[in-house]
Amino acid sequence: MDKFTVFIVLFMAFYTKDVWCKSLNETDAGDDNKIVGGTDADITTYPYQAYLVLDDGRDQYECGGSIISEFYVLTAAHCLLSVRVQTVYVRIGSTNKNSGGTQYTSTTFYTHPQYNTRTYDYDVAIIQIDEGMDLDGFYARAITLVGLGNDPQDGVNMIITGWGNTSQGGTSSEILQVAQVPVVDRATCDDQIPATVTTRMFCAGFDAGGVDTCQGDSGGPAVSTRTGRQAGITSFGYGCAQPNSPGVYTRIGNINIRTYIMMMTGV
Repeated sequence: MDKFTVFIVLFMAFYTKDVWCKSLNETDAGDDNKIVGGTDADITTYPYQAYLVLDDGRDQYECGGSIISEFYVLTAAHCLLSVRVQTVYVRIGSTNKNSGGTQYTSTTFYTHPQYNTRTYDYDVAIIQIDEGMDLDGFYARAITLVGLGNDPQDGVNMIITGWGNTSQGGTSSEILQVAQVPVVDRATCDDQIPATVTTRMFCAGFDAGGVDTCQGDSGGPAVSTRTGRQAGITSFGYGCAQPNSPGVYTRIGNINIRTYIMMMTGV
């Protein structure tokens, strides 16, 4: 089945429910999507992490992503649709976001047909690297995704990584950052933030705040410490690392999300 046919089938099959969403800012600005309260990390510990520069022909923006195969990088739909992205530059295999490793260029990317630009529901996208990426298994390696139906449980820690801002309204990091945040059950999260948390989402964060993703980390991976598999994609939040305001992640195990990824990539 070709990708256009898949797009139409999924569009007709999936129903979107409105939720709150946020916009994408330029690489050196913003205050909603980064690693706050993290520590310096080495790419060899998180070799699945990718750094994305999104070019709309006038400005450039940054997001995170994860390597899921030789030919595909997983990210958030809002990274590609909040602006009219024409080209994506993908750097893998480097701790430093601006140098080292290998950079690839892509003009082929797909967003979930039910992604809602106002709400961030179905916030998943795929970037295709036509020539394939050089995955040496040490500096660059694909991560295994959770299976269909996986729903992270309350209290399970998620590993979050990225080069985003290190404080709300601050600047992004040149060096990869890492932190861990516990999953917050969906009902509690729904009460804590002014948005409807759908079954295509899960939340993670501390009641006291202090640790979170932020601007520039959108699209990056949330990896379960229990399984070592990627369970989420950094999606949205209200501020960065605020008390009683957990970050929201696209839930990869949801049937609509996981099926889309499998159909588009074979992963």
